Amino acid sequence: MESVFPGLQRKASEPSTFDQFMKKEDLMPIPEAKCPICNSEKDDWEEDDLSICKSCGEVIERPLDAGAEFRFFGAEDRSSSDPCRVGAPMDMRFPSSTLGTVILSHAHGGNASNRMAMARVRRYHTWNLLPYKERALLQVFEQLAIAASNHGLDGRTIDFAKDLYIRLVEHCDRRGMSRTAVVASCIYSSLKMVGQPRKPKEIAEIFHLSSAQFTKSFKYFQEVLAMATQRGLINAHSAPAGLSSTRASDYIAHPLSRLPVSRTTILKVQEAAVRVAREAEEKELCSENMPPSLAAGVIAYVLPRMGHPDILQERIANVCGVSEGTLQKCLKKLEAADALFQPILKECMALL
Repeated sequence: MESVFPGLQRKASEPSTFDQFMKKEDLMPIPEAKCPICNSEKDDWEEDDLSICKSCGEVIERPLDAGAEFRFFGAEDRSSSDPCRVGAPMDMRFPSSTLGTVILSHAHGGNASNRMAMARVRRYHTWNLLPYKERALLQVFEQLAIAASNHGLDGRTIDFAKDLYIRLVEHCDRRGMSRTAVVASCIYSSLKMVGQPRKPKEIAEIFHLSSAQFTKSFKYFQEVLAMATQRGLINAHSAPAGLSSTRASDYIAHPLSRLPVSRTTILKVQEAAVRVAREAEEKELCSENMPPSLAAGVIAYVLPRMGHPDILQERIANVCGVSEGTLQKCLKKLEAADALFQPILKECMALL
C-alpha cells in the first residue's frame, strides 16, 4: 500500500511541496489597477459596459459580454454560413432530448397530399427528436400549455403541475386512469399550491371530464403521492395531502374578475370581500356552507355596499357556480351580522 501511495509515508509535520511553494516571501504582490494616463485608482472608474476613468475619460477596459449572443437572420444573411450562436432551448425535464425545432401539428393551406406529407415529416422529426418516454411527456406539457392559454392560468401554476406530473410518473404507473384525468388532478393541486384554488367541478369542465372521473383520479393521485411522501421520496410540503384546506377568501378573486366591476375599484372591493370572508369564518357565521358558497354570499353582500347595486344576485350565483338559493341563505346570515362588518366596509370605502 505504501509503495502505491508514497504520500502516506510523509509525516504530518513535514511540509509538502505545495506549502514550500506558497511561502509568503515567494509570493509576488498583485499590482493595483491604475489609469495609465492620470494614475487614478480603480475606485474612481465608471464601471458600465466600459471601464472609463472619471478624471481623464480614458477607456481602460472593454470587458467581454458573458451573456448569450443572439443573431437573427434576415434577407441579406441567407447566403451566410454563420449559424446562430445560441444553443437550442433546454429543459431539465427532458435530459435525453433537445427542443431545437418543433413542427406544429395544425397545417393549413395546400392540398390534402401535401398536408399528409407534412404530417409524416412531423412524425419522423418527433421520433428523432425525443425518445418515447419523453415524447409522451412533451404531449402532456403541450396539453397543459393549451389549458393555460385558454383559461388564464399563469406560468407558475403550469410549472408546479409539470413537476407534480413527473413525480407521479416516477413513483407509479397510471393503469386504468386516463391521462387527461391525471393532468386535471395536477392542475387542481398546483392551483391550490399557488393560492388560487378552483372548484373540482370547474377543473373537470376545463378538461371535459365528469365529476366522477375527476374525483377518482384525484383520490388516486393523492394516495400515490402520500405513499411517496411517507417513504421519503418527495418533500412532505409539496405533496397535495400536506396543503392546508381552502378558505372562502381564496374563491373571491376569480369570480369577482368576471363581474362588471370597474378596474379602479375592483382591488378595493376584493380587499373588502376578503376581509369580510375571513371575519365570517372566524365567527363561524356560515359553518354549514362550503367555502365557495360563502364566497358567493360575501360578494353579494359587499358589492351593493361598495357602489355596485346593479349587479344581480342571479349573475353572481352563475359566476360563482352556486345556486341562487344557497347564495341567499349565506347572504341573510351575513346581513344579520351587519354591525360586525361595518368597520371593514367604512375603512375600505374611505380608500375609494
